[in-house]
Amino acid sequence: MNEIAVSMRGISKRFGKKVQANKNVDLDIYKGEILSLLGENGSGKTTLMNMLSGVYYPDEGQIFVGGEEVHIASPKDAYDLGIGMIHQHFKLIDVFTALENILIGLPQSEGEKKCRKEVEDICARYGFELDLDKKIYDMSVSEKETLEIVKTLYRGAQILILDEPTAVLTPQEIRKLFTILRNMRDDGKAVVIITHKLNEVMEISDRISVLRKGENAGTVLKQGTNEQQLTEMMVGEKIVLDIARDYVEEKAKRLEVKNLSVRNIDGKLVVDDVSFDLYSGEILGIAGISGSGQKELLEAIMGLQKCEEGSSVIYNSTAHGVHELVGLSTKEIISYGLHLAFVPEDRLGMGLVGNMHDGQRHAEALPQGKRSLPASQEAGRDGGEDQERAGSPDAGSQLSGQETLGRQRAEDPCRPRDQQQADGPDDGLRGQRTRHQYLLCDLQSAQRGEEEGRRCHLCR
Repeated sequence: MNEIAVSMRGISKRFGKKVQANKNVDLDIYKGEILSLLGENGSGKTTLMNMLSGVYYPDEGQIFVGGEEVHIASPKDAYDLGIGMIHQHFKLIDVFTALENILIGLPQSEGEKKCRKEVEDICARYGFELDLDKKIYDMSVSEKETLEIVKTLYRGAQILILDEPTAVLTPQEIRKLFTILRNMRDDGKAVVIITHKLNEVMEISDRISVLRKGENAGTVLKQGTNEQQLTEMMVGEKIVLDIARDYVEEKAKRLEVKNLSVRNIDGKLVVDDVSFDLYSGEILGIAGISGSGQKELLEAIMGLQKCEEGSSVIYNSTAHGVHELVGLSTKEIISYGLHLAFVPEDRLGMGLVGNMHDGQRHAEALPQGKRSLPASQEAGRDGGEDQERAGSPDAGSQLSGQETLGRQRAEDPCRPRDQQQADGPDDGLRGQRTRHQYLLCDLQSAQRGEEEGRRCHLCR
């Protein structure tokens, strides 16, 4: 048996009077192993690890690192103990390079050349591929996650916590990540993965701890369990994993995409003469590795990207007739009453205003004449546990999936469109412009050396 790196005993955490996020949780993390922390959404996985990484402080319980009781009051305390967490929403500065993000906040006692060499050594040791001079705004999601892991290792972390690390990665990127995690495990690191994906748990884990409604439902070895048992531990009862799908006999053509072509901000053709039809009662999957044009394709349909001449997107609605969407802005599409919903890749950065509670975000997404808070919030937000969660200022980062999808469903869209469905059922109207989007676009334009005042198509 490997040496215990961390022991958590009797950990409890409450938010307000009604939300018990964790209750009397015991957990051991060993050196040289990959531990999967498994559970349904809202089971307390991230909250538990946030206490270990210094984001939250436990209401009750003890934490032991290397056999010594410790008090972790901040992320700096956690780093000093060799604990680092890679959050689901990355903590990077877009206009900085990869190396600048790694070094930010650290004492500048050593020269950049030496620091660069140390980072390159970390990349070589574990198999990372990272361009240290690349700006964050030019990086894919996979590259950003790689940078976050390297940044954590550079700060001396021996215990790494990854929150839903595969959420928006392609299968190829997931395999590459798993190879890196195994390399870190073999080097003696303790690795914790927060997830709810059973197939990945069975592939990468050494041990699996399951949380259910904030409590530890048990810990098992991968070799001694299966997906059915883990599912039962997650929900507390036997369930059938097969999903029955109803057959839709009368399908109506809702969307006709013809000869759609899109160029990115640099003038490169990223969508080239794409055509397809979408029918009611069906789910259409768009497959491809990251950066193959999926993002630009969906943004073009929603009026967020300018289409090339000859492109056509026809929306067929029984209530509103036939509309050509090419040439319309997102605001115009909404104003016509066309029920389209878009789930952006960056759900927190582009889909939500994180410091608003959910009622404000719902109201902001609606036309002026329909803006009002839900009745429970008008009456002092006395809506029980869910309302207490949703009313908190940081609910955007914790409830972004269900809350933003609910916002779009309030307008009864015929077709929510998810750019990265593996990231959770999150959505948002990128057409809702904020001063933060203008500022980011201006900063990025300045960094790219473009003429003053030019903004991307989103902000025009």
